[in-house]
Amino acid sequence: MLGVTLTLNAQEWQLVWSDEFDGEGKPDESSWSYERGFVRNNEHQWYQPGNAFLKDGFLVIEARRERLPNPTYMEGSENWRTNRENIEYTSASIKTVGKREFLYGRFEVKARIPTGGGSWPAIWTLGKNMPWPSNGEIDIMEYYRIQGVPHILANTAWGTDIPNNAKWDTRTVPFKNFTDRDPEWASKFHVWRMDWDEEAIRLYLDDELLNETLLSETVNGSQGGGLNPFMQPHYILLNLAIGGQNGGEPDVNAFPMRYEIDYVRVYRKKKNIRSGEIWPDNNGNHINAHGGGILKFAGKYYWFGEHKSERTSSAQVGVTCYSSTDLCNWTYEGVALPVSEDESGDIVRGSVIERPKVIYNEATGKFVMWFHLELKGQGYSAARTALAVSDNVTGPYTYVRSGRVNPGHYPFDMPQEHRDVRLDPTEYQKWWTPEWYGAVNRGLFVQRDLEGGQMSRDMTLYVDDDGKAYHIYASEENLTLHIAELTDDYQAHTGRYIRMAPAGHNEAPAIFKKNGTYWMITSGCTGWEPNAARMFSAPSIWGPWRQWANPCIGEKADITFGGQSTYVMPLGGDEFMFMADIWRPRNPIDARYIWLPILFDGNGTPYLEWIDEWSPYMLMD
Repeated sequence: MLGVTLTLNAQEWQLVWSDEFDGEGKPDESSWSYERGFVRNNEHQWYQPGNAFLKDGFLVIEARRERLPNPTYMEGSENWRTNRENIEYTSASIKTVGKREFLYGRFEVKARIPTGGGSWPAIWTLGKNMPWPSNGEIDIMEYYRIQGVPHILANTAWGTDIPNNAKWDTRTVPFKNFTDRDPEWASKFHVWRMDWDEEAIRLYLDDELLNETLLSETVNGSQGGGLNPFMQPHYILLNLAIGGQNGGEPDVNAFPMRYEIDYVRVYRKKKNIRSGEIWPDNNGNHINAHGGGILKFAGKYYWFGEHKSERTSSAQVGVTCYSSTDLCNWTYEGVALPVSEDESGDIVRGSVIERPKVIYNEATGKFVMWFHLELKGQGYSAARTALAVSDNVTGPYTYVRSGRVNPGHYPFDMPQEHRDVRLDPTEYQKWWTPEWYGAVNRGLFVQRDLEGGQMSRDMTLYVDDDGKAYHIYASEENLTLHIAELTDDYQAHTGRYIRMAPAGHNEAPAIFKKNGTYWMITSGCTGWEPNAARMFSAPSIWGPWRQWANPCIGEKADITFGGQSTYVMPLGGDEFMFMADIWRPRNPIDARYIWLPILFDGNGTPYLEWIDEWSPYMLMD
């Protein structure tokens, strides 16, 4: 397989939600709610649910001229909402707030708009956070009169330094521009579209670009905290206003007035993976799940990882979880395992929580998380593994315990003659000498830690085809990898384990199996600095393990493209994805991710090659 075969047209779109407005009756309450009363802009109409209904395959928003008592009327009030004794017009406004909210994508609405005097139909969005205008407004479509002349508008607005004062990017097009081309324009349905991504908002009418707003120019003023309101989820509004600040004087002969919507469709661009870049989640925040792994469960992917802070790599939040259906678009599910506020607890804020992995036990129905734990204030001397479990994939996970691994047990592949000869660590205080290497190979640190259990630092989990699970971790002062069998419930060690590459100085294990051969990619031990990856293979999980050359090829292969392995994700069939982290120790939260397809040469040997952009679903199709 060649890297060039993994590129994809970035303009492909995937439907993520739509309402076709089939059937009769009320709009779908799982997607839509209603605005009520006199809402904004000194408009004439009173919004009420009964003016929005489904009929003949359309959503109909009907504005009516009808006189009703204003239930909010207050004699002598100076507020326009409450100083009107009567309601003269009714209409409807529906919105997806709290039900369907979207960050980026293609939004399409097919509609036939009313153009009579006083009509002010709109298709628009608002950001879910902050008050207007700092939450951001996108007017995909507005129609109203400007100095008595009908116009179609396409706008964006955001916050300034002044409360309730917006900065606008507005495009107004005289309605005559459309009717000159097609005198029957107003009697037809048309498609309004927004293409919104991390760089720009582009607004179209029947594929004609009306307005383009660059997100580099839409940063809020002080009232919005200097944030960009178009880098957060927005919800959709459909409404028909009458009169008010922009609608103009209503034509009494134009009522009842109907605004008909055929469909609303939201597409998400089939994102490609671009390693090393910022990866925004559904909230627009860079994904914070470092040293992580992915569990596929019930057709969905769940990514668990370390939450990193700005100035420290110690745990301030805990283990985060994100979900995806395509490995490219990720939804923040929250903190799966939070740090403890109990200063006497193992996972108190300020401890070190690294490389969490989650596996599912079909027999017990439990989700089992293991991770590397260092106790607060003890540096990396504790070298523990820790366990948490949950009944739900996204958590919350309940912390169970931590400790070293397999106390009192020798690795079963350690020869009896090595067990019988007691090695004195004080005789091997000078590291990296031939004598020291020999002692490490014979179990110097295994014997030292036998009673209390073996050290466990960088780690991963692996569930084999027969359901057996294994804990693979850097042990013996990061000098030797151990592969340890877990119990049937995945919540303890059986005492059965082997040593792999003694004194090889490997960490960051990531394992997969193809055609009966186990492959493991690891890293050397150079702190936060990247180094050349290593690779091993074996016919059995228990070995014998053979070392291969660095699997990376091409530019920066000698530093694993700037990253360090954390996990290998099976994609189905014989396809696998290599996952690594680009550490940023001076600003840990800015650490980046490397995800690459594992390629295979003509002999079936895995290798890794940098690909600027690729799509995992091409491998999964």
